[in-house]
Amino acid sequence: MSAALLPLGLAFLMLVVGLRLTLRDLASAFAQPRALLAGLAVQVVLLPLTALALACLLALPADLAVGLLIIAAAPGGITSNYIALAAGADLALSIAMTLTTNLAAFLTVPAVMALSGVAVAGEAALPLFRISLAMFAVTAVPLALGLALRRWAPVAMQRAAPGFETAAKGVFAAIVLATFIENRDAIVSHALSAGPAALALNLAALGYGLAAGRLLALPTAQGRAIAIEAGMQNIALALFVSTVLLGRGDLALVGLVYAVVMNITALAVIAAARKATSAA
Repeated sequence: MSAALLPLGLAFLMLVVGLRLTLRDLASAFAQPRALLAGLAVQVVLLPLTALALACLLALPADLAVGLLIIAAAPGGITSNYIALAAGADLALSIAMTLTTNLAAFLTVPAVMALSGVAVAGEAALPLFRISLAMFAVTAVPLALGLALRRWAPVAMQRAAPGFETAAKGVFAAIVLATFIENRDAIVSHALSAGPAALALNLAALGYGLAAGRLLALPTAQGRAIAIEAGMQNIALALFVSTVLLGRGDLALVGLVYAVVMNITALAVIAAARKATSAA
């Protein structure tokens, strides 16, 4: 996907995320911040550390190691709220985590890259402040715009919501498909090397979320929401960082594999949650 179309597509996806949010739902999540802070610790701290550990443990090549770290540093994905709803998780907490991590991504992603020493990977890499500025433009600004539209034009946005949601699914599919086509040969050749790392990171994210819920004695729905949010990363944003900001299509390989893995495990989480509900 061209350097112009990918940022536009990502900005649209962030706009749709903003249109899903209500201040009332967010207020309920922020009013009891223990679960939210636990989720942010998992997503912002534990996942990047785990990616670094996996890169060393699996002796990943530099391109796969950097790609895995970008995935770990990415905020919650746009589909995580759907999965949370389907799995009977705490939707307000899921939305609050999505909002917080995506709004902060223009700071957290460059920070993780800098601390790990990969911020200047590739000759086309941008300085950190320019990465932050570019990410702010395509994530925080459209997300805030979506929130404002939902707040000030609720009737119109409610009517338009089905169309926006359908378009968002198409845009996300186009981003992944275009990147896959552009890198198909490299993906096939690296499938065996990238697959185990992507699966291990995803399972770690789910495990951390569930463990945090148990350790803090949170309601089951909140622990499940943390696990889903940590596991469903914003692949579109990771592709944007890899291919546009860093100018490295090879860094997107792990992200494309992770996109497949996270959706498979998400279906497993939904099935397990529904089985547990029916057995109760």
